[in-house]
Amino acid sequence: MLLDRGLPARLRENGWWSPALISGLAVVLSLLLWWLARQAMSRGPRWAVLPQTGPVLRRRAWERAMTAQVAAFDDVARTRVRLVGRPLRAVVTVVVEPGARPAEVTRSLAGVIADARASSGIRGLPADVRIQVAKRRERRAR
Repeated sequence: MLLDRGLPARLRENGWWSPALISGLAVVLSLLLWWLARQAMSRGPRWAVLPQTGPVLRRRAWERAMTAQVAAFDDVARTRVRLVGRPLRAVVTVVVEPGARPAEVTRSLAGVIADARASSGIRGLPADVRIQVAKRRERRAR
């Protein structure tokens, strides 16, 4: 036997045992509820199944590949691509340099999204594109 029979009786005699047990269980329960809420609020499954070919692709890897393609364009300061929802939708945020031409960046971005559609076999991959201009910080003279 792992525990002797007198241990629970001795623990009940101590005044700290019941509150410690209840608070420990409350902490475990609250952590479990927090974890379940995070799972429910996640932005969808981690995997994307490609319809034509059938392989499974990690969404993060796909997002990183598209982000790298967009970041390689001229006049792009930084970018972020997220794939969200069911059916998949691309949310692209691009920050361009102050002298950039947004029309050229948009055309190049359309090519990246078309490549993603063609390579994945998905008929429609709608995209929400947000283009922002990076702020130039002036140096202050002292």
